[in-house]
Amino acid sequence: MIPIQNFDNILTPGVVVFPEIVQRNIDWVIQKVGDVDRLRPHIKTHKTKEVNDMLLASGVTKFKAATIAEAELLALSEAPDVLISMQLTGPHVTRFIQLIQKYPKTIFAALCDDAVALQQYQAAAAQAAIRLNVYIDLNVGMNRTGIVPEKALELIIQLNTCTNIYLKGIHAYDGHIRDASITDRQAHVAKDFEAFWDLKISLDAQFPYLEYVVGGTPSFLVHYAEKQFTCSPGTFVFTDAGYQALYPEHSLEQAVYIVSRIISKPTNRTICLDMGHKSVAPENSIDNRVRFLFNPDFKLLSQSEEHGIVEAGDSSQYAVGEVIVMQPYHVCPTINLTQSLQVIENGKKVGEWEVLGRGRRITI
Repeated sequence: MIPIQNFDNILTPGVVVFPEIVQRNIDWVIQKVGDVDRLRPHIKTHKTKEVNDMLLASGVTKFKAATIAEAELLALSEAPDVLISMQLTGPHVTRFIQLIQKYPKTIFAALCDDAVALQQYQAAAAQAAIRLNVYIDLNVGMNRTGIVPEKALELIIQLNTCTNIYLKGIHAYDGHIRDASITDRQAHVAKDFEAFWDLKISLDAQFPYLEYVVGGTPSFLVHYAEKQFTCSPGTFVFTDAGYQALYPEHSLEQAVYIVSRIISKPTNRTICLDMGHKSVAPENSIDNRVRFLFNPDFKLLSQSEEHGIVEAGDSSQYAVGEVIVMQPYHVCPTINLTQSLQVIENGKKVGEWEVLGRGRRITI
């Protein structure tokens, strides 16, 4: 059982967090990368000011965010450098400019992979009389966003004609590279990054200052060895069952757990938890939503909005009100469903961390 002495004041369904484990995970990633300036953590997993502050206190100065709300959350901690890993469109371009104007202590940037989007950036920046920082987003095989490296140079040439746009770097996310074997992962990265390297070589003479932001948590143990890269893992601060099963070579510890109470025992073989699909990431199949680490015979059978039915063997062995502790299978959307994390120190709940970045807007 996880080291909690008293569950009486633990709210369920909920998530508990162990700050000392979060810190150990941060320390491990910094130790692996060697130079903290080569680390740009993605905050899409934790979405909390407190973890941002822990990263800053550990020497991290560069961050990645998925939304303007997450970027503003970082600005509230006066993070020096924030990359929004999204090509912004429509009113979000205006919000981006408002973000830059409201938080002058933070340098912001956004992604670009399209000539039309580039012109929208230029027009908005010119009207506001400011300069926008951009990273060219490359498609290295995930086929989600990005321009293929072979066509990126043409976009960069066009960018150079934009008086209010500054090319700050190149971004390449390889979330499709999920090979279980580290050797296979290394080979997969080498193959899919061939055109990336060709582009980099062609850019080095004219743009020697560019930052190359690559990868996430799965490919971190490949990219960290390349000193020319900035690594941007995110899940590492908390980790989850999905990553631990796929990548056992990661020396990361589980820092958050789902807690739920038994609210009914409808049959002699099943129990009902107060954990429906509004409190845990439901995008995976029912057998890949949680792991019952401390009740290995349990099996999640079904979920509705606020209820989770579990096959428990002999349900008479368990009491209504009893707390069940689980490991999230996919931690990022699970945290996004959680209003606040319950902080455990020395076996006791000492407070809560608001998941302030879970919404789409803080003030802007």
